[in-house]
Amino acid sequence: MKLKLAMVSSFPERPGVITGGVEGVAHCLIEGLKSVAELEIHVVAPCVTRGAGTETRDGITIHWLEQSRLPAFLSYWSLFRQRIHRCLEEIGPDITHFQGISGWALGYAKPYVLTVHGIYEKDILYKDEAFVRLRAAVIGAVERLGRKRSEHTILISPYVLDEIGDQLPGNKVHIENPVTQEFFEVQRAVAQPRLLFVGRICHRKNVHGLLRLFARVHRTVPRATLHIAGLPESAEYERECRTFVYRQGLERAVTFLGNVPRAQLLEELAQASCLALISLQETAPMIVEEAMAAGVPVFVSRICGLPYMVEEGVTGHLVDPEAEAENVPLLAGLLQDAKANAAMGERCRAVARARFHAQSVAMKTLELYRQALGLG
Repeated sequence: MKLKLAMVSSFPERPGVITGGVEGVAHCLIEGLKSVAELEIHVVAPCVTRGAGTETRDGITIHWLEQSRLPAFLSYWSLFRQRIHRCLEEIGPDITHFQGISGWALGYAKPYVLTVHGIYEKDILYKDEAFVRLRAAVIGAVERLGRKRSEHTILISPYVLDEIGDQLPGNKVHIENPVTQEFFEVQRAVAQPRLLFVGRICHRKNVHGLLRLFARVHRTVPRATLHIAGLPESAEYERECRTFVYRQGLERAVTFLGNVPRAQLLEELAQASCLALISLQETAPMIVEEAMAAGVPVFVSRICGLPYMVEEGVTGHLVDPEAEAENVPLLAGLLQDAKANAAMGERCRAVARARFHAQSVAMKTLELYRQALGLG
């Protein structure tokens, strides 16, 4: 039986250019699903840099929807949700998969699956925006209502169950995020000690904290460099980061790459000694899985969902993001001991293949679709 799937998610507006974790998940999961089942796949996605309309890309149909002019925290569950539901009515899917935002699913009466990618109301507290606590309160109320109404929910990390398990009374299935084959095929070619950061340049990702740590590591490992790949969440925060680099005299050691296309990300991973992500709030970042798949050790915060992804001393290091003095020798060790780094990288790749490969994740997801439809 050929199923018609509608995935409601943020999605790459330009092929090969992914600007966020959920975009990456949707892209990878669809690639995995296409490889394991015959599906008619539709994507319903908000558009930012392009106009509304329908596009056919790589065998799927993408329905781009313009967002409301109202503030996002008010419109995503009201006006924009109505646009989503009208589009879904026109598509007529057998099963719908809402990625990340439960407020989009409110009032949707047909079979669907919800993936909880993060705790939206916690994440927003780290944004440099006006009325952030009011926004968090509204979002929290909407998301709790949506979670409680979901009959089939995918949890990408046990951390979600720890934090909001009481809001998820329906069927709960643990399925980690997918990583496509191209990351497993990365051939490492580390020419010099290099740290790589990938993500939004923002307070939640603690990029300024990473720069402070790197400044101390650089005194121990003068050849070390840091590449920062990602877009700024605010011009002010990016300016603070760049000013710090200038005042520390690190302009030749730190490179701001901006948002990088998929091909360049693979090249950056190949040349990286390790991925560094000392965030203040995370659930299960895609880049950690992708780095592990590429055989790159990871240096991450000991918070939230990250301890469920990384085994201390085996696939990387789990650290207190505020303990700079304690973190310097650990990070310097990853940069200086090539033999230990390579062994850790191989363990990363083996773990990633067992847990994150897109085909395996797609099979588990497809089984949940069939369960939600009463097919098995």
